[in-house]
Amino acid sequence: MEGLRVLYIAGLGRSGSTILANSLGQVEGFFSAGELNFIWKHNVLENRLCGCGTPFRECPVWQEIFRRAFGGMDAVDARRMISLQASGARTRHVLPMLVPAGRRRIASRLREYLANTGRLYRAMAEVTGSRVIVDSSKEPAYGYAVGMIPGVDLRVVHLIRDPRAAAYSWLRKKEQPDSETRRYMFRMGPGRSAVLWDAWNLSAEALWRGRSYLRLRYEDFVAAPGPALRSVLDFAGEPEAPLPLVGEREVKLGVSHTVSGNPNRFETGAVELRPDERWRSGMAPRDRALATALTLPLLPRYGYPLTG
Repeated sequence: MEGLRVLYIAGLGRSGSTILANSLGQVEGFFSAGELNFIWKHNVLENRLCGCGTPFRECPVWQEIFRRAFGGMDAVDARRMISLQASGARTRHVLPMLVPAGRRRIASRLREYLANTGRLYRAMAEVTGSRVIVDSSKEPAYGYAVGMIPGVDLRVVHLIRDPRAAAYSWLRKKEQPDSETRRYMFRMGPGRSAVLWDAWNLSAEALWRGRSYLRLRYEDFVAAPGPALRSVLDFAGEPEAPLPLVGEREVKLGVSHTVSGNPNRFETGAVELRPDERWRSGMAPRDRALATALTLPLLPRYGYPLTG
């Protein structure tokens, strides 16, 4: 299959990528796969839940995808795939990716990884009958590596959320219901999330400047879902696709087959797309001040006020 389209959502976590990807997954011809950068660790090895609620190794969709791609889930060494990914698709590899010599070294280092990942993406498209694979992995370096796969038409949606809202979300305790033992999503303080917000957003711009790139603010998406989704569908090469909305802002989510990600990926039924402003009243003033100070140079660039 030539010219496989991958719609990659880049940006820092807790920026609304799950609801954006799940909404796009309701469009005919789109398959929302979740955070595929974690598939070998969280799913193949740890057997966490698929978005359909079934342990990953028991999900018939993923069983068929892996059978089509490799002959089965155990036909590829998952630990080797994790090691290869770490050798060339981490945040520390962003700078080498910006220069031709560095890109050549990384492509050579990742040759086996890219070949297997390409087989996996193509099997997803074949098994689900999809024209567009939505990958919400978000990591800039991983997304850039995906773009190195021969035959992949990578289109990047750079999703940005107010750093203070993202910092507040990172602080909240949120249960992760995709394993047998009680587990919570990773949390971090406002200082660390703000620094990562700077680094990942600048990395996304640097890696895809002048390429197939669309910037979208979370706040604009939830304020006017129709125009925002239309811009994404046009960008993905599907201008005739109907919007996945009922009315102006409601999306009806079916059962998904997403891997890893925010627990909201398990939601089904009618979901209203609306702004989440809890951070404005719930965030401690000192946390807000710290997140603002550390992201201050970029706030005007992305249209955010200097005072939250």
